[in-house]
Amino acid sequence: MISFISTRELSKQPGKVMRKASADGPQVITQNGVPAAYLVPTSGRGIEADLDALRRLLLGRALDAAQAEAARSGASELSMEEINAEIAAVRRQRKTRQRDR
Repeated sequence: MISFISTRELSKQPGKVMRKASADGPQVITQNGVPAAYLVPTSGRGIEADLDALRRLLLGRALDAAQAEAARSGASELSMEEINAEIAAVRRQRKTRQRDR
């Protein structure tokens, strides 16, 4: 079960908070009542495996944000022909800038 822990409680009783995370799983750290961070216990598979899982989570967030922005801007509705035309236009601009240097 996920618990909410204030930054004040974390600073006053870090050992207790760490034991709770180890026993009960992820904890939400709040700052002025607003979620600010997550405290997630290690998996026991090693730090590299845990960091890899965290990187996948962050990549998923970035992908979700990019897809939402594409939907907002209308870019998700572009045809392949329009996408290729946009790529070609950017490449032409880059060539022109490189030539002008």
